Amino acid sequence: MPTNVSRSVDRRRLLQVLGASGALAVAGCLGDEESDEPAESDDGTGADDMDDGTSGADSEDPNLEPAPTGAALTNDEIRTLVDAFDDRVFQGEQSDPFTPSHVTKWVSDDTFIFLHFDEPNPEEANNLLWVGVGTKGVFSEAGQPGPEFTHFHQYEADDWDGGHGGEVGDEGYWLTHIAVDEFESPFGETEPGVDYEFMPTPPAAFDGDSVADFEIEGQGGLDDDDIETLIELFDDEPFEGGQAEDGYPNVPAHIAKWVTEDVFVFLHFDEPDLREASDLIYYGIGVRGEFTAESQPHEDDFTHFHKWNAESWDGGHGGQEGQHGYWLVHHAVRPLEMPWGDVAVGVDRNFMPTPLE
Repeated sequence: MPTNVSRSVDRRRLLQVLGASGALAVAGCLGDEESDEPAESDDGTGADDMDDGTSGADSEDPNLEPAPTGAALTNDEIRTLVDAFDDRVFQGEQSDPFTPSHVTKWVSDDTFIFLHFDEPNPEEANNLLWVGVGTKGVFSEAGQPGPEFTHFHQYEADDWDGGHGGEVGDEGYWLTHIAVDEFESPFGETEPGVDYEFMPTPPAAFDGDSVADFEIEGQGGLDDDDIETLIELFDDEPFEGGQAEDGYPNVPAHIAKWVTEDVFVFLHFDEPDLREASDLIYYGIGVRGEFTAESQPHEDDFTHFHKWNAESWDGGHGGQEGQHGYWLVHHAVRPLEMPWGDVAVGVDRNFMPTPLE
């Protein structure tokens, strides 16, 4: 059943989770009453007194300077992430004694998130290459969720190579890989964003059922301890200014971890205060850049731009010429009912678009 974000939180929290760019759609969904009185901000001031960070850029605007740079993961940080992504998603000898290059974490009964490193043994890795989402499925044309899910892997196999692809009708996982850096892979030159060339396993037509029907021990959503652990690990703050005080532990609904100088990985939950969160709804990356077409990594996937410095979270959405911040790609990890429509597991190409003027 899809998670209905607009009904699981009240209107004010929804605006914090989603932001001002979705305000009109949210207002229509939640039935705002018309009023001649000026809207009030959270601190009770009238709309005319509010500074939401969306006014024209000026010489004192910090966003006219490039966003702060991040840093690659240290070896200690990699080991800590490996320990936290501790679910055994791939069964059989293919994961004995470890799943090659991957560590995984269930986030629902049908989906998991993963980290893909540069060494077969994740504990010996030096660099993170891809992050991604896996969803249960069947190896068939009808079973492939979307074009971002380029690779199918059987849930049980005698060895890792033997798990790639399979016979039509086999059960396993469809995987999306999102590159976090520029590098040369066996599939070509890779840059930050959805890797549509990652080890393709083209499926064939299948007359049988294309819905997976298997269970794995440990599958299910994150519990409170899992969320607390992730908060401790995803402890970087790429967003600055007053917006960093709008949620918990900083900005609403998001936590982030720098993985290169220009890219961070983020988790997007269903509550602005993560102490009240119950579900992860999106997994993705942010890329340092400018509010220009030349800087936007992939216009269909990176739908949303957010300024690195803003007085409020709502005020950080979008930008103007000359402003800097981050381009974000959001990959849904569960079916959702959002103000802009139903969202399937996959890249949400309708997520709060911030069109370039």
